[in-house]
Amino acid sequence: MKKYLNKGLLYAWFNSAKAAIAIGLLVWGAVAYEIIKSNLNDVRNRLANNFDNYYYTNVCNEYFMLSIIFVAIYFIAKGINKRNTEMFLCSGPYTKKQIRYNEFICLLITLILFVMTYVYIATVSYFGNVEFISVVEGYWNIVIIETSKIILLGIIGIMFMLIIDLMFSNSVIGFISMISIIPASIFIVIVKVGSILVYFGVNKNYSLLDKIIGLDYNGKLRRGFFELVFDRISVKDIIIRNLWIETVIILFIIIIMIIVYSVVQNKYKLENANKIFSSQNNEKILLILVSTAAGSFASLFLTESFIHSLQRKNGNSMVLIGSDLIKGLGLDIICMLLIGFIAYKVIKRILKNIV
Repeated sequence: MKKYLNKGLLYAWFNSAKAAIAIGLLVWGAVAYEIIKSNLNDVRNRLANNFDNYYYTNVCNEYFMLSIIFVAIYFIAKGINKRNTEMFLCSGPYTKKQIRYNEFICLLITLILFVMTYVYIATVSYFGNVEFISVVEGYWNIVIIETSKIILLGIIGIMFMLIIDLMFSNSVIGFISMISIIPASIFIVIVKVGSILVYFGVNKNYSLLDKIIGLDYNGKLRRGFFELVFDRISVKDIIIRNLWIETVIILFIIIIMIIVYSVVQNKYKLENANKIFSSQNNEKILLILVSTAAGSFASLFLTESFIHSLQRKNGNSMVLIGSDLIKGLGLDIICMLLIGFIAYKVIKRILKNIV
């Protein structure tokens, strides 16, 4: 660890990003203040209407601005001429591993600064509303949970940025892909998998998706996983067992991403980079991802009516069985493969003309 840490690289990174970090901390401070203020106002309204004084967790999308700020800081710190900068650094006394390791440390330190800002805003909000918060149940418990959430999800975001950045040799294209193309593609594929899981069950009273989101056989909502990450729940509804399970799963995801990052980093070579991608393998991976997303997006619309009619064929069951399952799943797969193949050929031809 010590042999990879370099004060010169740390200073250079923070010197490039200091203005962006300062502005980002101010913006995040304002956003965090509005989030906490909104949560306290919600408690006031519930307390006035139904005597509910429980403090609630934040929804994951409330941290969207923080992710944008982090990507912007990283992009500014890297600079426009990423490839030339890395070639210059690698030609000097720094190794490739030193550059990447110090980059991760800088982002981790920056994350700590943003976490400290959130804790500071939460503390200021507490002393500014001390009389009211004295009757609010679970304020500091939720603050601790949200702080842990920012740290863990922040590390996942950092690893995601580093992995995506390694796949591109062009900073601008990498930045655009990082905040739009790749997240959108992953989201579309996940949505498509979710729509398939809705009708892919063992029998008409069982759905795999219901087990994930927490629905029982009668469609009644019960306790599910990742509520603390994606949903707004009160401190009274938090189950310690689920809290630990979600934490372990997130830590496992972080470990997997670190392994993926190590593999991608070892295969990254500046001499193999073209105008856009850092290697041909990375080009193929991203091309397959975007093409799969295109096929998934198309099938969501082209097959929806037919599959919906199959789902309503035998009453209100959303699960397909027997020949209906084969028809629905087969149509989905054929549509995804056909549209995905067309998208693959079109995008490949466009990239061939650019590269």
